[in-house]
Amino acid sequence: MTDYTTLSNTAVGVGGLPSGATVTALRDNPIAIAEGAVGAPRVLDAALDATVTTAGIDWVMNRTAGATAGAVGVYSFLFNATKGQSIIAGTNYAGSSLRYTGIRATANLVTNLSGVNVVSTGASSTQSGTWKAMSTAGNLTDYFAATLFLRIA
Repeated sequence: MTDYTTLSNTAVGVGGLPSGATVTALRDNPIAIAEGAVGAPRVLDAALDATVTTAGIDWVMNRTAGATAGAVGVYSFLFNATKGQSIIAGTNYAGSSLRYTGIRATANLVTNLSGVNVVSTGASSTQSGTWKAMSTAGNLTDYFAATLFLRIA
């Protein structure tokens, strides 16, 4: 990451010759701002182009499609490994308490809604990082609550 250098008003005064350090800062500071360097001014949302373009959508979709399971920024259907514990939407959970899961439906699902249940897949493997619950799953006493999670760290 490029370092940000604070320039005084006298470093860029009219009629004077800038020093080599000033010229370097003038070259590097825009890069440091774009990279979010420590001490650099932040670009405000209002300054960003809010126009959605095909190129912008493609950029996002290509990065989404290239994400690996469990990476920061991806969604996963997970269950809480503690039996009977609720999951609350918007709450962050440690990956060590979550496991991958899925949904299984029986052939007579249309006439018998009891034919839907959550199945454990990879129940022995815990997740890494921090996950935010994107929905609520109530206390099920003798069952494990499961919902959609977003990995945030």
